[in-house]
Amino acid sequence: MRALSLRGRLRLLGVVADVLIALASYAVALVVYSSFHESRFALTTQAFDWGLIVALVAIIAAFLYTGLYKLEAWVARPLHVLTILKATLIALMLTAFLSFMFKAPLFTSSRLTVFSAFAAFFVLDAWVRVGLLDRIYRRDVSERAGVTVVIGFDAERSILVSRLKELRGYGRILALQPMDRRRNGFGAEQALLWAITSAEPAPRQLFIDGPSVGHKASFDLIAAAQARGAEVYIAGRLLNELDTTRLLLRLFEMPVMRVRRDPSLAPATRAGRVEGAFKRGFDVVASAAALVVLAPAFAVIAVLIKRGSPGPVFFRQERVGRGGETFEFLKFRTMTVGNDPARHREVTLEFIARGTGSVAGLECTDEYGRPIYKLADDERVTRVGRVLRKYSLDELPQFWNVLRGDMSIVGPRPALSYEVDAYKPWHRMRLSVTPGVSGLWQISGRSRVSFDEMVFQDVMYTYNQSPLTDVAICLRTVPAVLMGRGAE
Repeated sequence: MRALSLRGRLRLLGVVADVLIALASYAVALVVYSSFHESRFALTTQAFDWGLIVALVAIIAAFLYTGLYKLEAWVARPLHVLTILKATLIALMLTAFLSFMFKAPLFTSSRLTVFSAFAAFFVLDAWVRVGLLDRIYRRDVSERAGVTVVIGFDAERSILVSRLKELRGYGRILALQPMDRRRNGFGAEQALLWAITSAEPAPRQLFIDGPSVGHKASFDLIAAAQARGAEVYIAGRLLNELDTTRLLLRLFEMPVMRVRRDPSLAPATRAGRVEGAFKRGFDVVASAAALVVLAPAFAVIAVLIKRGSPGPVFFRQERVGRGGETFEFLKFRTMTVGNDPARHREVTLEFIARGTGSVAGLECTDEYGRPIYKLADDERVTRVGRVLRKYSLDELPQFWNVLRGDMSIVGPRPALSYEVDAYKPWHRMRLSVTPGVSGLWQISGRSRVSFDEMVFQDVMYTYNQSPLTDVAICLRTVPAVLMGRGAE
């Protein structure tokens, strides 16, 4: 147990405690039920029903959803208790809904039993977590040395520093700010790197204000801090959607993302291999199901494309995937056959070269809200094609790419070969993961952004990729696609 990190220990103990407390609460609820129905309570195997299993699954899912298995849940005790209450209410509603849908026996089919079980669970769980397990957190953080480094313009007067001083588990605050006002595309200043690499003892945490530090500099600082074993957090609006539980937003009162891992090392770790296997399994099941369910829609779209303009139904193109490997990218054709791509290539290369600015005439977002450098009012697009693009229907054949393993359900959009040739070295970091059909840009701004901002979001996704993150992005993708936001 001691070999685990504090984050791992509290996560494991939290899951075990929640399950045991749920079982104890069930026993309490049966006692309440028997007292009201003048029957003798007997805790036997016959006393358990499917409602209990549903409740256990609902509790674990709700605690995951609200972030109660994150280390940051232990930083503020009042927030911890409120989050437990929120998760308990979510689990209660989910249990009642699922039990009704599947007609599962629900704690001897008594509403009184259900409510008393969850009431007992909240009281016991809050007492165990905040009263008992919290001692492990307090003891561990009191034994750790090192400062908490905050880097950004006006760091000493920032909201983040004020919050860190109010929370538990953070050391003495060392606020640093860049001297160079140039940001995106420039590396981290040596003085900032030196403050991290030479500090003794090593820093506990590093907080980076992304907008003021810049994209490439942020990656340099992340690498330096991770090499010293520090927890790293990035603040900035571009990363708002990566805080899937919204726990960090409530804790720090601003959009903050924790850097979970180094994507280049993840495949070599056990946790990375498990997550990779889960992601691939999810991709296979989801893409196969999508191809079967959407088969009628494929047939209708194919007919509309053939009637709208002469040419093939599908558009095939070579794209660059993970590690720079190329594959055949598939989508429904939305343009006339034999069009000239020279103008598109010209503005795309200019857009990449500028990095932090837009190019006249270039639409910066694709059907998923991420840049594919689409020309505004492109005359090559057919009438049917405009509708397909607006609702991202032209991207549906890419589920075949997912099934083949060329793409994933969630990930950065695959680039063209000439785009990759124009990348700066740090831009190539976005090639470290499998490209996706949907992703962070699908659910974030879906507005005009710079190329460097697009790369920054893609790379930060690779740092924070997890099954929960992917599921959250998929769930938020659906309304964005149905409403056609930013797709034109």
